[in-house]
Amino acid sequence: MWICNRCQTSNKDGYAQCVQCSAPRNARRFGAGTPVTAPSVHQAAAPPRRMQQPEVEEQAPTSAPPPPPRRHTIPAPQPAPGRAAGGFVRVIGILLAVLLPLLLIALAVFQYDTVSPVVLGLFFKTPATLSPIISYVIYGLLALIAALITLVPGLSLWALGHLARGIRRR
Repeated sequence: MWICNRCQTSNKDGYAQCVQCSAPRNARRFGAGTPVTAPSVHQAAAPPRRMQQPEVEEQAPTSAPPPPPRRHTIPAPQPAPGRAAGGFVRVIGILLAVLLPLLLIALAVFQYDTVSPVVLGLFFKTPATLSPIISYVIYGLLALIAALITLVPGLSLWALGHLARGIRRR
């Protein structure tokens, strides 16, 4: 801590000027050197320092300033619109997303007699004891789940095509 010689305000060591009156800090610490008398109550405090605007001399304009030069910019040529990035991958993805489930459902319908005992045998001990309606419903639900699973490769390629298009735009 140091004490300002002008207004006797205590200031922190890091400050180079007094926080109260903006007087510069001298090299002496509190208690060192000659003691400074405290200002009396009747003594007027110094006005705070303020930054003054630099005075600018105005010159009489002899003529109007010249207008800024016009710049003729040549627009950059637009690239020819080409094929979108990832277009081929998206088309393959859509084809796979449509054709794989259709192929699976066609196989499930045409090969019902061969595949049904195997699939129902995975879940039930004796699939022959089930009523035909329940076995059709269970087989249909399992075929639908398998069709949804076969959508994954096609939808993944389709999403990859969209990603490629977004990366190319950057």
